[in-house]
Amino acid sequence: MKLRASFGQQGNDGIGNNYAYLDQFTISGATEWSDGLLSYKGNPDLTWETSNAFNVGVDFSLWKGMLSGSAEFFNRQTSDMLYNKPVAPSLGYSSIPMNIGSMRNSGFEIELNYRPVTTRNITWDINYNATFVNNKILKLAPELEGELISGSRIYREGESMYQLYMVKYAGVDPATGRALYWGKDAEGNEFPTTDWSVAYNGDTASGAQANRCATGNLLPVVYGGFGTTLKVYGFDLAIACSYQLGGKIFDSGYQEMMGTGTSGEYGRTFHKDILNAWTPENPYTDVPRLDAEEAYPFFNYTTTRGLITSNYLAINNITLGYTLPSSVTKRIGIESIRVYGAADNLALWSARKGLDPRQSYTSSTTSTYTAMRCISGGVKVVF
Repeated sequence: MKLRASFGQQGNDGIGNNYAYLDQFTISGATEWSDGLLSYKGNPDLTWETSNAFNVGVDFSLWKGMLSGSAEFFNRQTSDMLYNKPVAPSLGYSSIPMNIGSMRNSGFEIELNYRPVTTRNITWDINYNATFVNNKILKLAPELEGELISGSRIYREGESMYQLYMVKYAGVDPATGRALYWGKDAEGNEFPTTDWSVAYNGDTASGAQANRCATGNLLPVVYGGFGTTLKVYGFDLAIACSYQLGGKIFDSGYQEMMGTGTSGEYGRTFHKDILNAWTPENPYTDVPRLDAEEAYPFFNYTTTRGLITSNYLAINNITLGYTLPSSVTKRIGIESIRVYGAADNLALWSARKGLDPRQSYTSSTTSTYTAMRCISGGVKVVF
């Protein structure tokens, strides 16, 4: 058994501008007359982003190596995080670089290797690893008052940064087939509305409040991999898999394929779920009617309906080979000959066909190619 621990500190100044602490201007105009226009608003109080990383773990081996592995706790805390904070364009610039707070990533990792069979001609190994991660925003800049909303993302002190901020989907009106969203009236009571903008922005005339909600932490509870290697009388088989459990993801690729059918979407495909869209004969469904003239079409707006489990299981590699006996190869002056075949990225199972949760912790899209399947083979000769 071996105990180990480490600590390190790292700085980061990558905010997209090498002189972010300075106001920067663009000079334009004729030789006789020129203007200096503000092109970048700097921040003289800007400092480095600092990350402190600490881990402590144990490596072990039992029963003459039959069972071995490691277990480790890690903690990485980042302070003075760099961020281009959006501001009112009326100031003459749209954002300003600043240090907005601190965040912590901590968790536990375990790796196990088990060898149930070891003989002269047969060796069998099984391996497994798992990572548990917790993310928490510890502090934001005081002027943010504990919360920062940026588009569809929300950042709050004491909560995970991996969460979205979106309108709550309320289903389909069985009488009209229109999508429903949860709005909030002046007293704070929720009510269903067909007007997405009322739920998103509120309504001054009626006093309705905006009613977007935080999705909560989208990170998986655990992710990792497992596999096995078997060697039998010259034959060898290796299988490597990966998995993820306990999280959620926004499937933007699926949403894009649930389109309205307008002329602007010519050439796009539909998802097969569109066949379950509302019709007078199919009133009880969660897919609204197809209507190219809908003022706030469900298919074009981000809502909680797009969330789905991010659990997956993937077969990353299968390799099968055969190594000729050394008694045969050495007769012809060759140290070893191995014939093999391999399949990479063989299969992926997720909650929806076409969904690849490995792309991101928050959203996935079909407009990005996933890892391509590759089947290959060869002969390895060592002289």
